[in-house]
Amino acid sequence: MAIKITLILVFIFLMIASIALAIFKGYKRYQLKDNLYDLRRETKYGTSEKLNEQIEESEKRLKSLLRTMILFISFAVVMLVSLILIPGNIHQVNTGEVAVVRHMGTVTGIRNPGVYWDWYFTNEYEMYDTKVISINFSKEETASYSKDNQVISFDLNIQYRIPNNEVRYVAENIGSTNALKDIIAPKMLDATKTVIGTKTAEQIIQLRETVATVIKDSLSTPFITDSDSQFITITSVNIKNIEFTPDFEAAVAAKVAEEQKRQQALIEQERQLAEAENNKQIAIKNAEAEAQSAQLRAEAEADVARIKAQADQDVAKIEADTALYAGQKNAAIALQKLASINGWTVVTTTEANGTQYNKLYKPDETLVTADELAKGVEKLIEVYKIEKWTGDVPQYQMGEGGVITIKSI
Repeated sequence: MAIKITLILVFIFLMIASIALAIFKGYKRYQLKDNLYDLRRETKYGTSEKLNEQIEESEKRLKSLLRTMILFISFAVVMLVSLILIPGNIHQVNTGEVAVVRHMGTVTGIRNPGVYWDWYFTNEYEMYDTKVISINFSKEETASYSKDNQVISFDLNIQYRIPNNEVRYVAENIGSTNALKDIIAPKMLDATKTVIGTKTAEQIIQLRETVATVIKDSLSTPFITDSDSQFITITSVNIKNIEFTPDFEAAVAAKVAEEQKRQQALIEQERQLAEAENNKQIAIKNAEAEAQSAQLRAEAEADVARIKAQADQDVAKIEADTALYAGQKNAAIALQKLASINGWTVVTTTEANGTQYNKLYKPDETLVTADELAKGVEKLIEVYKIEKWTGDVPQYQMGEGGVITIKSI
């Protein structure tokens, strides 16, 4: 359209400018013609070479102005013809439209969006909208029976578009987009009611989107004509503001209330079961904890008794070892004293198993005999008597090889 308008404005401007220039040249020629008339009147009173030259020059200018006027008028006529012919032959098809070309009433082709040159005296362009088109149906129009014989009504919106390659079919067989809408609207409504008749009222309420999808699928199959051609594309189906009879809505409300009560009862039952189970688990845990506590107490008491018994044994052993050590110590002191009184020497040896042996040697490095030991003990006793002996005398036993064993003190 912009190109067409621009050309129209250009042609009008050039035509007006040509006419204006032609008028201006005509006015100049008119003035020059009057001047020439005056010059010719002067020739009645006599001629001269200069006057003849002026007349001749004026006649030439008159002819030149006439030619210029004719040229501008001719150009204006050309611009007028161009204005009539050229812009009208330029056809622009916008995005979202398809043009059907009719030559003398017969469809000869289609034009997709773009700019085209066609002789408009014989070719006619019919514009078809290929954008999404909406058809709205009111509750009164959609009122129908569901599968369970419930009266249902709703607002229905169906959106469709005409594919570019189907525009020619619509133009040849239907005539226009308005005629197409008049044809498909009742069929869409019938197809929708057929789908509603296959669903229960509850399904329509709960599965509105699913029902809309089923309606769209039914409309997407060839349903307008008996042929396999489907010359429209269904883009969306929307169901809104569903309404039922008052009795059915009251029944649905009562059912919903009953379902809510049932759900609340189930929730309360589950809560009580959960609470009982929780109490059971707590009781089990407490019993297990009590049993474990009793077991731990028994084990602790057993450990205490065992530790105490072990401690008593350790104390007794320590006491025995202490007594033994004390006796051995006194015996060793007595042995040293025995050896000192008699001039003997005590030699102590330890075997591999830890057993210690004491031997008494005389100054000549020979072992003390049993008789000598007995006499030496008698001397020791005499010394003890002198030192207020208490009566405890170590006992010695002579073993083989002169080994002296301390038995007690």
